Amino acid sequence: MADLGTISLMAAFAVCLYGAVVPHIGIRNNNWNLIRSAQNASILSFFLVAIASGILIHALVISDFSIFYVWRHSSTDMPLIYKITSFWGGLEGSLLFWTLVQSFFAMIVAFRYQYSNREIIPYVITTLNAIMAFLLLLLIGWSNPLDLQAVIPTEGRGLNPLLQNPAMAAHPPALYLGFIGFSVPFAFAMGGLIRGKMDNEWVLTTRRWTLMSWYFLASGLILGGLWAYEELGWGGFWAWDPVENAALMPWLTGTAFLHSVMIQEKRNMLKIWNVVLIITTFGLTIIGTFLTRSGIINSVHSFTQSEIGPAFLIYLALILIVGFALLFKRIQMLESEHKIESVLCRENVFLAQNVLLVGIAFTVLLGTTFPLLAEAVRGTKLSIQAPFFNTITAPMGYALLFLMGIGMLISWRKSSLDSLRRNFQNPIILATVGTLISFWLMFEKNVNWGVYIIFWTTIFVTSTMVFEIVKAANIKGRQTDSNILMGAFYVISRNRRRYGGLLIHFGVVLMFLSFAGTFFSIEKDLTLETGESRQIGNYRLEFQNVNEFMVGNARHRAAIVKVFDSEDNLLEVLKPAKSFYPTQPQPLTEVAIRRTFLEDLYLIFSSEDGGEKGSVTLRVFINPLVGWAWMALPVFTLGVGICLTYRPKSLIAQETINRERYLALQEAG
Repeated sequence: MADLGTISLMAAFAVCLYGAVVPHIGIRNNNWNLIRSAQNASILSFFLVAIASGILIHALVISDFSIFYVWRHSSTDMPLIYKITSFWGGLEGSLLFWTLVQSFFAMIVAFRYQYSNREIIPYVITTLNAIMAFLLLLLIGWSNPLDLQAVIPTEGRGLNPLLQNPAMAAHPPALYLGFIGFSVPFAFAMGGLIRGKMDNEWVLTTRRWTLMSWYFLASGLILGGLWAYEELGWGGFWAWDPVENAALMPWLTGTAFLHSVMIQEKRNMLKIWNVVLIITTFGLTIIGTFLTRSGIINSVHSFTQSEIGPAFLIYLALILIVGFALLFKRIQMLESEHKIESVLCRENVFLAQNVLLVGIAFTVLLGTTFPLLAEAVRGTKLSIQAPFFNTITAPMGYALLFLMGIGMLISWRKSSLDSLRRNFQNPIILATVGTLISFWLMFEKNVNWGVYIIFWTTIFVTSTMVFEIVKAANIKGRQTDSNILMGAFYVISRNRRRYGGLLIHFGVVLMFLSFAGTFFSIEKDLTLETGESRQIGNYRLEFQNVNEFMVGNARHRAAIVKVFDSEDNLLEVLKPAKSFYPTQPQPLTEVAIRRTFLEDLYLIFSSEDGGEKGSVTLRVFINPLVGWAWMALPVFTLGVGICLTYRPKSLIAQETINRERYLALQEAG
């Protein structure tokens, strides 16, 4: 079966080479049948890769240790769900999973756009098949997860226990879907540049692909933060780890691209900038892949040393050289048809947001790669820590949040001072009053000034959303002789893209409030004897004893701690523990968390003393508003879902014309 999987990968590689070369021949000879065969090749390659993936998953489920990858990343004692997720838990398997998703997206593009985008779709297919061929070459040549070993062990090493977490089961696939999804708008941009057709059709066609890619990257980042919070046992969810940064950078430039293409769609402006952004975003996904798979960084997120790291650097260089060379060749075709008419307009707000987003991405890129460059050039080991990133990115983040509120209500082309006063007067007053009240309530707590900036901007942004919806719903309610709720329903259903976007922005507000909560965190080490209790914040913690029990395939040694409120009511019994896995020599930390809407009580079992009285040392965190970061995910999901229901009428009309034209050509032979 393993040999069959390898043969399938080899066949897929040959099919992708065919799909990358034939479209160009079809264009030169005006033979659409050749182009259709390349589209069919994209569909066939998915099924060939799926065969290899299915064989690996089956081997993981039945613990077939004759396959080297299964032995390294699975064991018989693992729960079924983690046997399946170990498919992407190691370097070779994750690369196969990446290839599977890439081939699936290529198949969808080949099938979905067989009638539309006729002028550029051959080169879109070429680009996607070339990407596939590169990944398959790595799999076959250096990182085949179906390689066999001569001696078959009776037990495997098992999946890294840190990865045996529900959030980690979903976090990598979400990131892969985001990374790989950006290859589709990149391929359409390359197809347009090669063909010399750079109107707005490629932007409209890939709008949903871009939005979904952005959503999956955002989901991956949030789920990764949740995993780090629950599994790593340090009390936080973001540490500016190099691999965290690798996922953040394309999300930032992808966000800039999403906003920038709206200007191109509305005003036929920033066409060059949009191509630069999509090339940069796709390039950053490759940088992220290089960082996690080269072994040059030490991170709990990254894989071990491998031979494919340099290949990704060469691949990145080719992407940037070819992409920007094509852009330079077609640059005259991308000149803007209009100019910015006023300082006070939505175009300028979006442009300022773009500058800030790219500025943050560049800062993160510099802070992540500079230590690597310093070590490579001078042999000097440097470490750039969180204060560097926080100091530079925080002011830009505050400005972004403020501009988010401005951009929702300011008009396209030109806005008068009077309209700005009417739109923003009440939100500014409300934000100022709310911030002054919070300052009065926290006057004696010596709170960081950044908290008040976040409070002011989040109140401002939220109130602009509420006032906008209420105002529009009131007007629509009066027009339809209905109440305000029905008016809101009519307004949102008629402009789904706008109000879905507002909901996404509210998710960003929740994340900023979660960041603000970190300024109020309490951290303390408590040593408690059996039966002893201690007060921390509004909680009283009482240590009972130490118990052992099994959780899945791990033995937990836990401190049993009763949690009481300020009125001495029992709230919950928490069990922070050390976990012992059969395949892991060192114990791991299992945190215990009491979650409420406003804050988390977070306990870590640091150590124990087995003396007469028996004592434990607990590290205790009280983390206000931390759960609001996770709440952003369902908000994003709903907002993106609403946005995806919108399709531009011009695109629908163009696709109908293309389909009718194609069918007419088929009938004419």
